[in-house]
Amino acid sequence: MVNSGSIPMTEKGAARGVATLDNSGKVPSSQMGMPSAVEQALAAVNGRIDTIQLTPGPRGDSGQKGDKGDAGILGATGPAAATFIGNVTITETLLVSLSLGMKRVTKALAGVALSDKLIAVPNGAPSAGCEVINAYPSSAGNVSIGYFVPALGIGATYSIPVSIYRMN
Repeated sequence: MVNSGSIPMTEKGAARGVATLDNSGKVPSSQMGMPSAVEQALAAVNGRIDTIQLTPGPRGDSGQKGDKGDAGILGATGPAAATFIGNVTITETLLVSLSLGMKRVTKALAGVALSDKLIAVPNGAPSAGCEVINAYPSSAGNVSIGYFVPALGIGATYSIPVSIYRMN
């Protein structure tokens, strides 16, 4: 007898044989060697073994509205991340100036405490080439602001409007 490479009918669907496919092209669970406890658990879900349908339940109410806006997933009502202290404007008129690196200026600003952690944010469009970098209290009621201006200035005036915030 010549082996044609075909599988004998006695091995199809038999133990240690070759699995067959059902009408949907899947291996029947009876040929998968699934432990009976797993089969029983699957049969108990929606009364089916082949497909499990999970339907989400109704969505619950959102959390309480926070002091500074809508509540998040957990309904957080904690304090804001930062508190506005005030606005300052950095201005300078240059006759002739060569500036390399960051410059600093100290401005009076009521409400600044020496222990504050500050954030400096432009509150309008600064002059071309200008950028505010950081701020820290230099003393109670005074803030030191670091900023960059163009490297070369001849007869130029620049202005940087800045809002100062305290980190909470």
